[in-house]
Amino acid sequence: MWIQSCNGASYAFGMYSEEMKLSLGYNQESLDTIGFWKDVGENVGIVAGLLFDVVQPSWVIAVGATQTMCGYFLLWLTITHKIARPKLWGVCTFMWMATNGQTFFNTATIVTCVKLFPESRGKAIGLLKGMLDLSSAILSQIFTGIYGSAARKSAFLLLMSWQPAFVEFSAMFLVRLDAVDNDGIGASESYWFLVVMTLSSCLAIFLMVVVVIDNFLLLSTAVDRGVSIIVIIILLLMMIVPWRSTLYRRRETEDFSQLSEKLLQKDTIFGKDMNLEEKDGISEETEIKFEQTAGKGITGTSSIGEEEAGDLPQHIKIDTEKRASTFLDNRVPKIEQDLTVCEILVSTDFLLLVMATLCAMGAGFTAINNMGQIGFSQGYSPRQIDTLVSLLSIWGFAGRCLGGFASDILLHTKAVPRPAFIVAALCTLALGLALDMPNSRSGEAEA
Repeated sequence: MWIQSCNGASYAFGMYSEEMKLSLGYNQESLDTIGFWKDVGENVGIVAGLLFDVVQPSWVIAVGATQTMCGYFLLWLTITHKIARPKLWGVCTFMWMATNGQTFFNTATIVTCVKLFPESRGKAIGLLKGMLDLSSAILSQIFTGIYGSAARKSAFLLLMSWQPAFVEFSAMFLVRLDAVDNDGIGASESYWFLVVMTLSSCLAIFLMVVVVIDNFLLLSTAVDRGVSIIVIIILLLMMIVPWRSTLYRRRETEDFSQLSEKLLQKDTIFGKDMNLEEKDGISEETEIKFEQTAGKGITGTSSIGEEEAGDLPQHIKIDTEKRASTFLDNRVPKIEQDLTVCEILVSTDFLLLVMATLCAMGAGFTAINNMGQIGFSQGYSPRQIDTLVSLLSIWGFAGRCLGGFASDILLHTKAVPRPAFIVAALCTLALGLALDMPNSRSGEAEA
């Protein structure tokens, strides 16, 4: 969550795009080209995925932090004319370099959480992607607290060159695949996800209230810095959650171990301990029956037929059923198995997800990239444009978090497949665009 909280600078493109356009003397077509390479950088993460397969997540984060730091620093040097103005393709390269680091952070954090929390992957992805959206409002508030509301937007690029890298280098070794034992999470997993959801929701509501008040009352620099400190404190409170959950999990494990020891001692006192030699003494005839039955093709969890099982002792039947279950597990392929990159690229599921993503994300990215130009065309002040960008960030956080939690709940309770939520999201997007068409046509008529 900490890494994702400073990873959404690409969503704040509308804050500094107008200054980039004026400073470099670009037209709208050139700015759209830069925005296109920004989208390519933050969404094409093949290199990050290949690197994740061969190194630890912490090193993936380190590569992304280095790339982001260099990209945004070069953009700041370009906009402030500290270096000779490069060609358009050079600025596009700097933008791609800056935003492509985001794919390394997303890969390291999201894939790690999916592997650590397989039963709550919807909640994990929703919170991480929601915090990525919310990070735009967080970074905007921290920028205002450090540089002041009257600072040039080019200073935001300077902030992005060191602040995310500082956080990511500090927290990268906390992201480990062996950090959590899945067997020890238990039923408390949903509770801790709910705690993180509550803290992040409080942060989002607090930022929304501050942004709206600041738009009307023009808060002073001292108040902005105080708000930034409160935001950092709320983010620090999220660090308590994994610490508390680890202590709670250890206490559960210790209680379970003590209870198991007491039960074993009780069984020994009353002479109910099992005779392991008798349990393991399976006759050769039973082995032949098991092999014959397994070879005929077993459709259930029973290892031998009812007629054959009736002649066997109870402990032999139990042991034979376990062996037959293991035999079936080895023969039947698992649905959720690790695939190579080549196998994933040619799979039907992956191609369907790619097509759905291409259809779903284009309209959103176009709106985000041109938010600054849309605001100026409507006569909004720079402060109002910053407010609009922050509010979009907060609303995106709400949608992603609610979508992640709802998908998990409906999947486990009503067996609703996750692709159904993609269809619902696309229908909602189409409805929103359709409702906005009359306003767009009236605006064109007036123009």
